[in-house]
Amino acid sequence: MKVLNGAEQTMKKCKPVIYIENNCKKGSKEMIDFLSRFNYTCHWHVNPYFSETNFRKSELNIFPEEANSINMLCYSRDDQRAVQKATILPSITRIDVASGRYQLHEYNLSY
Repeated sequence: MKVLNGAEQTMKKCKPVIYIENNCKKGSKEMIDFLSRFNYTCHWHVNPYFSETNFRKSELNIFPEEANSINMLCYSRDDQRAVQKATILPSITRIDVASGRYQLHEYNLSY
């Protein structure tokens, strides 16, 4: 949250696309609410830590089976290009702030 608070003026002026880790229940709702107040739409982006198509082509998975990277892709609703591009990304799920669904477990995600 300190980073987002520090980026407040940049968010107002430049409306950057933000990719941010959100893997902890504590503070998650606060982070989503903060971004929403700046007219940002957020999506869950969850992927396993290990990928068989990794850069080094390593076949050794040192991570537990259920270890996932939990992040959010967020963009200003004013950025029409980002809004359009987000609809074609297959591995993101929009966070429904209007219905109060902030927690990852409230979504049926496949990853």
